Amino acid sequence: MTGLRMLFVVDPLDGLLPAHDTSVALMEAAQADGHEVLATTMRELSVVDGGAVARAVRVTVDPCRVVDGRFVAPQQWYRAEPVGDVALADVDVVLVRTDPPVDADYLRGTYVLDAARAPRTLLVNDPRGLREVNEKLYTLRYPDLVPETVVRADLDGLRDTVARWGRAVLKPTDAMAGRGILLLRDDDPNLASLLELSTGRGQSHVILQRFVPEAVDGDRRVIVVDGEPVGAIRRVAAGTEFRCNMAAGATVLPDAVTSRDKEICDTLAPDLRALGIVLAGLDVIGDRLTEVNVTSPTGAREIEALTGAPVACVVVERIVGLHARRGAA
Repeated sequence: MTGLRMLFVVDPLDGLLPAHDTSVALMEAAQADGHEVLATTMRELSVVDGGAVARAVRVTVDPCRVVDGRFVAPQQWYRAEPVGDVALADVDVVLVRTDPPVDADYLRGTYVLDAARAPRTLLVNDPRGLREVNEKLYTLRYPDLVPETVVRADLDGLRDTVARWGRAVLKPTDAMAGRGILLLRDDDPNLASLLELSTGRGQSHVILQRFVPEAVDGDRRVIVVDGEPVGAIRRVAAGTEFRCNMAAGATVLPDAVTSRDKEICDTLAPDLRALGIVLAGLDVIGDRLTEVNVTSPTGAREIEALTGAPVACVVVERIVGLHARRGAA
């Protein structure tokens, strides 16, 4: 089969972490499979004469390698050749992998991507789905799968909830990498101040989830492609830290997809497919779903290094298959 043109909408290449970022792992897998790898940023997207256009570069990747259970990147991991403006209607696959926050700039980028709809072009993930699936709030659609959760701004209500539960985890609605996440206790003399700071004195909504005791054993990142789980890792908080995010120094351990993971995916799959969410990263604590990550879900590098499962290759193969079925429809 002739290779596809794949355009990655990512943060600036110089800021990516090749030994960690799933975006780079997907570029490597696409290149190894004979596909053309292009890259751009949200800022370099435009609409011209009704069609979406990207100021892009052609990327050649020098692959990372596994050393002692972790990926190691070459000092110069990529070469970029400017190719000018590329019409997205002439691209086979657009992989949208810009990091949050999902702010006004990000949302404008998704509206530009709406103009990329063409019979040839598969959007991964679809901009409508990126707008619809707030990574922290989307789980509220599945109350039977998640810990007890409230979303509110008023300080009295938040304090009452923490008092009723004893311990709660507070999350901003639009951050990533563990930023702004707090463990709250009803006997903490700083509780009122923490709530005031997190909500802008009661002006901004936050998420409170009842603390799940199994969190002491870490949380699990499950990579999902077209509704099916393809790999998992466990992230365990470091030292006195309670956040299990890799960006917060969590230890990453090998894990495997469980029957519970499959149950959760079976429940979510029809809705994710309807929204055009091809690639997602689910966060699971114990048997509870806590987040559905769709903007730039990561974890492929760690799964591959620790378990040997070729997650990035599987993702690219599934995307190519979806593109082929799209063309045959």
